[in-house]
Formats: sequence, structure tokens, C-alpha cells
Amino acid sequence: MTESHVSIELQVNGQPYLFNVDASDGSSTELTNLVSGRSIGDTFSAGAVIQMARGAYCENYAPTGVRLLDQQGNVAYEFPVTRLESQNPGPMYPVGVNVALNYQLVVTTSASLA
Repeated sequence: MTESHVSIELQVNGQPYLFNVDASDGSSTELTNLVSGRSIGDTFSAGAVIQMARGAYCENYAPTGVRLLDQQGNVAYEFPVTRLESQNPGPMYPVGVNVALNYQLVVTTSASLA
């Protein structure tokens, strides 16, 4: 089993945040705050708005993108994935989605598209 590094930059309430994970391919893995090591729900437990994003970047493949899940596990937003091996990083793009306690940023990676 291989691992894929996944990261995303978010602008939340006007401040930049980085979330990342070294995900085991084939399993759903949660991204955490690079600085605090906390989940997105714990980082913004009082509620916040994700205004902009850059990424997500994936070392291998993430066919479903990086998903923001709400408290019930429903997809609140899906961030597209850029493979830096074949594309340059893109600019920040607008998101405009709420985040709160018990939200999760998850990714399922794959070493190949097969």
C-alpha cells in the first residue's frame, strides 16, 4: 500500500490555513490543520466561513476530490484536486461555504486511476 501527500490552503474569516495529510491509498483519511494538528471542525468549532481555497494538491490521485463533510456526514463542498506532477498550482478560487464543529475534510487517494 502506498501513501499520498494531500494538502489544501483555505482562507477562513480572512485568515490563511493549511490542512494536510499523508493518506494511505484506498482509505478515507481526514486532513488536519498543519499548525495545530486539529480537524477542521475543531479548528472552527464556533463556526466560520471558508471564503477562498487553493488546491487541493495530491501526490497521486484523489478521484472524488477533497470533501468537506457536515455533522451528519453529508458532502457540504467538494474541492477539486490538482496533481502538481502534471499541473502548476492555480490561483485562489471562491468557495463561500460554512464550517463548524464536527465538520471533517476527508480524501480517498489512489496510486493510479485504474
